Amino acid sequence: MRHSFPAVGALVLAAGSAVAQDSAPLRLDEIIVGGGLTPIEAERYGRAVTVVTGQDLQERQIRHAAEALRALPGVAVSQSGGTGTFTQVRIRGAEGNHTLVLVDGVEVSNPASGEYDFANLLTDDIARIEVLRGPQSSVFGSNAIGGVINIITEGAAEPGFAGNAEAELGTQQSGGGRLSLRYGGERGQVSVSAARRVTDGYDISGSGGEDDGDANTTLNARGAFFVNDDITLGATLRYVHRTSDYDQSNWGAATIDDLVTDGDLETEVRDFFGSAFATIDAVEGRFRSEVTFYSGTMDTVDTDQGAATSDTTATRSRLAYRGTVALDGFDVDSSAQILSFLVEGKEETFRNNEPSLVFDSAMLDEQRRRLYGYVLEYRGSFLDDAFTLQATGRHDDNDGDFANTDTWSVGLSYLLPNATTRFHASAGTGVQNPTMYEQFGYNPGTWIGNPDLEPEESIGWDIGVEQRFLGDRAVVNATYFRSELTNEISSTYDPATGESTPYNEDGTSDRNGVEVSAEFAFDNGLTLGADFTWLDATDPDGAVEVRRPKNELGLRAYYRLPDDRTLLGADLRYVNGNWDFDYTTPSFGADRVELDDYTLVNVTAQHQLSDRLLLTARIDNLFDEQYQEILGYDAPGRTFYAGVAANF
Repeated sequence: MRHSFPAVGALVLAAGSAVAQDSAPLRLDEIIVGGGLTPIEAERYGRAVTVVTGQDLQERQIRHAAEALRALPGVAVSQSGGTGTFTQVRIRGAEGNHTLVLVDGVEVSNPASGEYDFANLLTDDIARIEVLRGPQSSVFGSNAIGGVINIITEGAAEPGFAGNAEAELGTQQSGGGRLSLRYGGERGQVSVSAARRVTDGYDISGSGGEDDGDANTTLNARGAFFVNDDITLGATLRYVHRTSDYDQSNWGAATIDDLVTDGDLETEVRDFFGSAFATIDAVEGRFRSEVTFYSGTMDTVDTDQGAATSDTTATRSRLAYRGTVALDGFDVDSSAQILSFLVEGKEETFRNNEPSLVFDSAMLDEQRRRLYGYVLEYRGSFLDDAFTLQATGRHDDNDGDFANTDTWSVGLSYLLPNATTRFHASAGTGVQNPTMYEQFGYNPGTWIGNPDLEPEESIGWDIGVEQRFLGDRAVVNATYFRSELTNEISSTYDPATGESTPYNEDGTSDRNGVEVSAEFAFDNGLTLGADFTWLDATDPDGAVEVRRPKNELGLRAYYRLPDDRTLLGADLRYVNGNWDFDYTTPSFGADRVELDDYTLVNVTAQHQLSDRLLLTARIDNLFDEQYQEILGYDAPGRTFYAGVAANF
């Protein structure tokens, strides 16, 4: 049947862009690849989702994935300075390690901290980003309390050889380029890409010190071999090497201006991920089996003036079997009633590599834990496919010191007879296992692990309506959500010993909010869009949760000139009600401080010089707004870029 994960990934390259071209209608037969154990059509998906396509990334000239996520409904991004600095993504008020991140089906978060640093992720090889909001643990297990970001890289969408190359230069001694090659044939497809982005950056401390630069090299490959019409084999490889400068953080400084001072610190990251899969269709396509295996190694070294301050390695491997049965006599891809099940085993490890950097030789021992998951999912469509029910249950067997968990979720989608109004709703539970740092600790005298921690648990629901107008040229989607988090893991600090220890908080952390997105494509080549999030997130003590803006508004406008070769664009983002911990003396993080509101404007232009050659230009932070997303860290000022891209 040739519908393996990579094949589906190539198929969805034709899915619609959020920024319509010319006067094309907005409605498209889009597939949400990560919407469950099997892909699902967008109009049947009951949970909240936003899709950013490769075309969106190209038209907005976005080079780092974090920039594509800013201002999306329900998403908050916080970055400790400029390009390459530590970048967290929170969904619906949850923590950064409550966001599960997948690249071509491989989980890429670091098991030590439990979260993914989006400073690692370039967009050069990305074909599609799916942001699935709300608890997704019943499908994906731990780390998916807030949601899932599912990233699919470029595949061979058409038969034959194809490729593209790009080069770009900008202020702050910035430069970048990429080269990608693809081949598609009757018996298979293969894609390879290489990208490198560098910048000298700027002084993120704002003290007039040395610039803090970044260099990122990303290599990616994926392929599939069609043994016959029913059997597909495939594999993926991904390597990321990043070196990033950062400045000194001074916990307990006398003033806010002293929280971050100039320093000669650097992080070096080497991430390597690989996966392999086999898909078999049987009984005339009514039963599908898929076996997948992936493994990842994440090496991180921090230095101060060239001397190592930490040197760690974390790994994750996973083996899984997934089976899908069509219940109504059709094949799996066209069936209205399907039942899927998944069995997976996962192993995670963490270790310190350098004896001189630990106080106790025991901290050099490799820490290891194994996790097992069992999932059952039903999906059925009724009333001539107008109503779809998706229900999932999962049991996780943890061999660590923390408890086993059970999670569930339900999604409902109903398209009214007018075919322009769709109601969607979902409810479910989520879990977050203690990270390996929290469970085992990593530095005696500084951070002591707590083997008695319980998993964080969440329950949430949402309800929304999607309305289309003017022959599908306009669409508005509004969603209300609410969730409660218990057993939230925090940490306590003992000034007498200088040690911190994690613990489960009593009480409930509450999150509720509203997400709105709108898109309107005019007949004259103009497209307008808007995204808005209102969030109320509090911890068990009722205090506002930090680094999660209360209000975030994104506006965008794109105009394609009548020559059909020139595209002009502008994005505006307004942020209000963003708080952070006050780490100055005498608060030491006990108090919170509200950061200044800010408004950012980016503009872009691109011109199709020929069928194969594209010229690009953009200005980020057009009005040179001075702002901070994290207290003490200056965000980037105005920057200029120009480039050229070629297809062949």
